[in-house]
Amino acid sequence: MSVFGPNQVEELIIGNAVAAETTAATFIASASDKEIKVLSADGTAPAAGEDFKILQKTASTITGLNYEFSDTIPADQVDKVILKEYSAETLKSVRVEGFDGNLVANTTYAVEIRHFSDNSSLSPENFSVVTGYYVSGAAAPASAAVVRDGIVASLNHNLNRNGGADFVITTPDATETDILITGKAQVAVPGKITGRQVEFEVTAKQFDNTALNHDNLGLLTTTLVASNNPGNGTGKYAVNLEWFTKGYKYEVYRQTGFPADFTERTPFYASQSLNYNAIHIKYKKSRISPTVEEQPRVLTILVERANLAGNSNTNDVLTDLRTVLGVGNVPVDLAVV
Repeated sequence: MSVFGPNQVEELIIGNAVAAETTAATFIASASDKEIKVLSADGTAPAAGEDFKILQKTASTITGLNYEFSDTIPADQVDKVILKEYSAETLKSVRVEGFDGNLVANTTYAVEIRHFSDNSSLSPENFSVVTGYYVSGAAAPASAAVVRDGIVASLNHNLNRNGGADFVITTPDATETDILITGKAQVAVPGKITGRQVEFEVTAKQFDNTALNHDNLGLLTTTLVASNNPGNGTGKYAVNLEWFTKGYKYEVYRQTGFPADFTERTPFYASQSLNYNAIHIKYKKSRISPTVEEQPRVLTILVERANLAGNSNTNDVLTDLRTVLGVGNVPVDLAVV
């Protein structure tokens, strides 16, 4: 099975607020759904230097419990705590320009999208090409908008033959004749489709149909407007990570235990429609079997974040971690507006 990282074990806790309860017993009895809490390993309030756990209250009873809990984390074996504030996914966008001033008869205008295959290694040798064309006749085109709209119609027609799920072709400014080509946001299907961003290149070409060599005149240009960036703590990241980490905890053989796994026995709490701040606690455990071996592990805590004010819940988690690990070992609070 593919894994999200090199750690031998990764666990995930997901919540939307920090519980007021300060013991494991009161947390289990009284905390609200999706609340989380840092507690000492013995179930008491967090204390400096003490081994600790993270608990998550749940409404689901698939596991037979109404809460989730992490492994015990030895406070003296924590290597680092990493904080990532939510940032939105950015989609690659390319602008095609140069139709103005290049209106010529007997000319082929072409905009080519080279789409790197999501089902392979995204290498330069794994791609498909979709092209939009406009060919002028014996007279020059009436306007640059005519050429632009012809190419947009041609591109959309050819893209629709591939399902139309990968690109958005727009003419964003009514006063300009540019074409904007943007990769579409992809939806994740946990365990099946990761929702990886669309990777592509755009080339614009113009050919004189009366010339013998048909060389690209190089009059049309492309400009990178935005690069792909998966962001931090997106809902897509959360559901993918949860699917992998729940394999460690609940279903290591991944639906190969039929009929025992005919009904769902793995609880899932992440949503693609939500945003999250992420806290990664990287630690290790030592095992003697038969020699001492250090096992790198990570516990990820995802805290729901609707806006900057929602950072306060993440800061509450950081406060509890500082109690256990010390101020200098935990990142500073996020901004709250």
